Amino acid sequence: MARMTKEEREAAEARRQEILQTLAELSGSQMTDDQVERKGTRLVLPETMEIGDAVEFLVDYRERQEADTEFSRTFRYRPHDGAVALQRALVRVTGTTGQPKATWTFFGKEPPELRTIPVGVNETIQVPWGRIGVPMLEGTMVVGAVNDRTWGPLFHVTIVCPRKYKNVIEGLWVVVADELETGSIYKGKAIDGQTDPDFVDLTGVDREQVIYSDEAQAQLEANIWSVLRHTEALRRYKLPRKRAVLLEGPYGTGKTLTGFLTAQEAVENGWTYLYCRPSRDDFIQVMNTARLYQPAVVFFEDIDGMSSEDQTRDGISILLDLFDGITAKGTEIMAVLTTNHKERIHKGMIRPGRLDSVIHIGALDQGGVQRMIEVTVPARLRPDELDYEAIHQAMEGYLPAFVKEAIDRAMRYSIARNNGEVSELSTEDFVNSAMGLRAQLELMEGAAETRPPDPVGVALRKEFTEVIDQSPIVDPGDNHVLTLTAGNGTS
Repeated sequence: MARMTKEEREAAEARRQEILQTLAELSGSQMTDDQVERKGTRLVLPETMEIGDAVEFLVDYRERQEADTEFSRTFRYRPHDGAVALQRALVRVTGTTGQPKATWTFFGKEPPELRTIPVGVNETIQVPWGRIGVPMLEGTMVVGAVNDRTWGPLFHVTIVCPRKYKNVIEGLWVVVADELETGSIYKGKAIDGQTDPDFVDLTGVDREQVIYSDEAQAQLEANIWSVLRHTEALRRYKLPRKRAVLLEGPYGTGKTLTGFLTAQEAVENGWTYLYCRPSRDDFIQVMNTARLYQPAVVFFEDIDGMSSEDQTRDGISILLDLFDGITAKGTEIMAVLTTNHKERIHKGMIRPGRLDSVIHIGALDQGGVQRMIEVTVPARLRPDELDYEAIHQAMEGYLPAFVKEAIDRAMRYSIARNNGEVSELSTEDFVNSAMGLRAQLELMEGAAETRPPDPVGVALRKEFTEVIDQSPIVDPGDNHVLTLTAGNGTS
């Protein structure tokens, strides 16, 4: 590698000083100490200070300014969000991301760490984590996380460098905060409920293909989607944006698809969407993430499966108690819960103020059946004189999945009848295919829902949970002790 010429070294140092001065100015201060002011070209001493005292003071001042000092800052954002913002901030002000450093431990030398972080669906970047050299500041940076009692894991960074760079570092914090505020990788996106979230792919659901009854469609529009679309109007009229909505209905009615449609609406309108995966994500941590990235929608599926040591409380009451505890003024969080068992809900949970809306997602009415046929069957195969009333009567009580199957059967019957081609479908085709499904619907309604619990499996899970709950782990990136909770990720 060729050595720099004198002119190149001077240009690099001038650029370095320019960057340091810019960062110091961003902090609202100049590169000075409170006790020393740089002004003019003369050395001015206080009237009462002797020359010897001034020399001693300046020597001491220089030593203090050159002494290594630790500067730390915690940002109220999830750790990986902060790490990405820090890298962008460093590139923005210095043109470099810093130099990852190897770390010496009791077990020997560990190589520097680069973490691969998702920043979108099937999109990742690598960012430095752990110890990072910052030559411009003559110091070292440690990038990691701290477990906050209220918020859970938060982004934390520590810089050790000479004290003279205090104002420069304050300026760097300003740039990082700006990157997080304007370019957070999570805010306004659809993510899951992990400690380090991944992104939810929303491209596989076509909202035109998801059909509800007329009543369910109207309720979803009024109580969920309109809140996301018209947030500014709600703010203007001081209407609450903190809401809890319960979607109840049997299996196969489209409650999960409602979550995807809600996610699409949320992202399109600047809301963060969080999907709390059943039995995988800690719902308390998910709710805290929603508080950090609001306005936010949290989708809790199969909430009746949430258990409690207090057997008198169901999953909905547990979550609503937590939701009620979020009382900050102007909170913009919507909790959308689903259940297949409305009979398990405690009556006290249904009153307004706990659950703002209860929406039944069930069998399709005549309007829903007609829309399902219109989006499924090509127009050339649908005669204008279809008797939708007769078709709906044949499909009375059919869930969307059954209506879709009946339509597909009618088309398969036509293919079989016409040697591989599909002719125009008649009312009788739809009625006959629907009647052929009736026995399957009755069988499903009478079938047992779950297998009996496995007592050995329950005992093993309990034993495993007790062991894990008592085992601390250390995140090498930040040297903070975290606790692993079985089934719920890191908290």
